[in-house]
Amino acid sequence: MIACFMLFQYSLLAQKIDCFVLEAPTKQFNNIKKIGVMEFTGNREAGQILSDQIIARLLQEDRGIEQQETGFMGLGKTVDGVTHIKGFKTNVYSVIERNQINEILKEQKMGLSGTIDESTAAKVGAILGLDAIILGSVNFEKKEENTNKSYTGLDGKKYTKYCKIRKISTTASMKIVEVSTAEIIGVETAAFGNEDTKCDDERANISNFNQLLNGALSATAKKFVNYFAPGYTLVRFEMEKIKLRDLRKQADEAGEYLENGNLKQAFPLLVAIYEADSYNPKAAYNAGIIHEMTGLYQDAINYYTVANQLEPSNELYADALKRAEGGVRTLAFLESIDKPIETFAFSTNSDALAERIILKGKSSDRVDIHEFPDDKSEVIAKIPGGLEFVVIERQGDWYRIKLINNKEGFVSKKDVN
Repeated sequence: MIACFMLFQYSLLAQKIDCFVLEAPTKQFNNIKKIGVMEFTGNREAGQILSDQIIARLLQEDRGIEQQETGFMGLGKTVDGVTHIKGFKTNVYSVIERNQINEILKEQKMGLSGTIDESTAAKVGAILGLDAIILGSVNFEKKEENTNKSYTGLDGKKYTKYCKIRKISTTASMKIVEVSTAEIIGVETAAFGNEDTKCDDERANISNFNQLLNGALSATAKKFVNYFAPGYTLVRFEMEKIKLRDLRKQADEAGEYLENGNLKQAFPLLVAIYEADSYNPKAAYNAGIIHEMTGLYQDAINYYTVANQLEPSNELYADALKRAEGGVRTLAFLESIDKPIETFAFSTNSDALAERIILKGKSSDRVDIHEFPDDKSEVIAKIPGGLEFVVIERQGDWYRIKLINNKEGFVSKKDVN
């Protein structure tokens, strides 16, 4: 699953990165690990669909990674690729399906009246060894209209356009009951509408009411699950363009690494740029972004705080700080339920902003590396042409460069591009 896709613009505009990051639930229940979902009452057809859709979402490993602007009811197919949040799967709860709960209700002869209260739900939950149980109600209304409208065509003739409109509206409420106390510990409501319109010859292809109902209940299930379960959310990060001439090259290089999904190479550059200009809010903000993208939220907060303090009127920085603070709360929640994410390991690179040189020639050629800045000194290595090296210092027409295994040597300026 791709969690990040880049929309880079190498001009005075900011570089934009669409990236999926962690989203904290509205309410966190640190002592709940095993959940049951009962069939919602009100309308049996809708109740079964909603219950099953809630369960399906709770069982998803990558819930929230969706093309949110496309697809039926705004829910498109999962984006392909690799997420930068490591080790986090959204199926954090062990879930008991409604069929198992219905069997217990029958065996214990509970709910014969057709209504299930918190006490009954808690008893069922206790039998199944649950920490919490979800119940609620759902209803819907459907409406169909036929309309017509006269208009004049390009040929000057009068025509009539006949259309069929189908609408459905749903209302639902959810309760989360703690099994050990039979108390309601969470409540959420949802109301969604869905409709389709087809005209003239297309009227036969109009969505049926079941399709409209499924779409509305899918949106309801999404809202209910987001209330108590962490997931992913899509954030458009706007990397600031560094305009300082001394750092512009490195900033563009970091952008190219990010464009190719190479965060390990981009990380030391963005951090080094900030360290080179610690009073630059853009540099602090960019350093915060790469930490947030990988789930290093506390570090992201530190950088965003600097950016926000240096430029408190910038809403971009203030929003980023709030988002990272929510990420810290999500990490704490995942720790509490024994579902921590993997720490993303970055290595800081003190050479990130250092001058670099490229040796002349091709890989089949060899360039002499001397022990001292003198053609007559010992040749300690013969290096293929075309390779890049970090410059430690310049001495006249010689570069002292860093070789592999932390060794050093000198190369003549005439052997450098």
